[in-house]
Amino acid sequence: MYNTKILCTYHTSDVFLNSDELSESDMDFIRDSIYRQELLYILNIEEFNEYEMNIALHELYEKIKGSTELIECMRNLASHFTSIDEEFGLMLLFAFDYMYLTHICICEFLETGKISELNITNLKKIAF
Repeated sequence: MYNTKILCTYHTSDVFLNSDELSESDMDFIRDSIYRQELLYILNIEEFNEYEMNIALHELYEKIKGSTELIECMRNLASHFTSIDEEFGLMLLFAFDYMYLTHICICEFLETGKISELNITNLKKIAF
């Protein structure tokens, strides 16, 4: 079951204190670690397991395939890999660069049945 209560923080500067003396490489490592943990939380998976992740993404796809805006984003990303597989595109929407915006749109769709113009525009700006 998709967890709509998670707030993505991996992409924000809030994960670091001003007093942190970290190299850019260290900050990238920390952001990546937070991203991976937040992905597991969002998909309600305890540890990385490809089989469970595929099941979670398939179940999510079934719930959101009614969103023409999300389908458009999935198809666009999949087309970069010469694919038309929407579920492959959904997997790509959970890549590091997209997940924080994807999550906002999916949460909104699951909770209200629609996505605000602002949120889908923000996602499309980086996914297209």
